Amino acid sequence: MYKWYVEAEAVLPLIGTNHIITDFDGKSQAIIEIIKVDTIPFNHLSESLASLDMGTDIEPLQKWRKAHWDFFQSVMVENREEPTEDMLIVFERFKTVWRK
Repeated sequence: MYKWYVEAEAVLPLIGTNHIITDFDGKSQAIIEIIKVDTIPFNHLSESLASLDMGTDIEPLQKWRKAHWDFFQSVMVENREEPTEDMLIVFERFKTVWRK
């Protein structure tokens, strides 16, 4: 959520940044590179972006919206907040540069 970056005074993800992806034991499994970052209202996320994130072509937008709404709602309730349809989200796209 974009709001969390603002509240933490954190920089948005930067294009070209690499991240090491680990398993639950902390062992490296992949390295990804951020190739694009978009700030999008929750209710404007496209079917194609949802499909990228969810890894499915079967109702990806509905699945993405439910999963992410449930997550945001569960986290925001701690601060007595509610998600909104127009809240801004940060959507990162990446490429895999190394895979075990």
